[in-house]
Amino acid sequence: MTRLTSSVYIFFMLIVPMKAWCLTIKLAYSDIESYPFQMGNGAEIASPPGLAIDILNHVAAKLKLEIEYLRLPGKRVLQEIAAGKVDGGFIFSYNQQRAQYAQYPMNEDKPDSSKRIATIGYYFYALNEQPVNWDGEKLANSNYKIGAHLGYSIVKDLQEKQLKVHEVKTTEQLFSMLELKRLPVIALQDTTAQQFLLNHEILTIKQIQPAIKTKDYFLVLSHKFIENNSQIAQNIWQKIEDTRE
Repeated sequence: MTRLTSSVYIFFMLIVPMKAWCLTIKLAYSDIESYPFQMGNGAEIASPPGLAIDILNHVAAKLKLEIEYLRLPGKRVLQEIAAGKVDGGFIFSYNQQRAQYAQYPMNEDKPDSSKRIATIGYYFYALNEQPVNWDGEKLANSNYKIGAHLGYSIVKDLQEKQLKVHEVKTTEQLFSMLELKRLPVIALQDTTAQQFLLNHEILTIKQIQPAIKTKDYFLVLSHKFIENNSQIAQNIWQKIEDTRE
């Protein structure tokens, strides 16, 4: 490098803001609220944004990364990850189908629970007067059509139990259909359900014990991002663990 080019390089380094040298990663998440981890509905980033975003922002600050957030319908988030159009998405539980196109933090052949963003339980909800016989494995009323969020992992879990599932987009729709008796039972995350019932002062709906399933939820990254930024990916997941604890 000549003295002139060296001087130009140093000058350029001095005048370009340090922020411009940060790696920017593009992360997508659902446009449906999942209290308290993803707040608000729609394409806008809510204020406050939710615990998942708080954790990721803290991780980004520690690793000197910039994050561009994008809110999309849940299935679209997964499609964008599969196509490599975003670097990753959150928060997702593990299943083998997703693992074909999205990389989870792994410990040998299993997702590494220590690198999770959250642990969330799924429960059945019904009107107080509605009989529901659930022992944690089998639902006695197997002819019931169960409401669930469109594209959520619980849909496949219920179908594997030979249960009929009706998918809808929003939490409000699920509870409305339950109250109108268009659905006898709905299945959703307890954090989302309990906050909705509290906010709307609903006392006519009960949670059915025990949980259908309790799952760890992760930031997943695209195979394209992992290929180009393997060490950064590992650093992100490690900082998630450090931050959550």
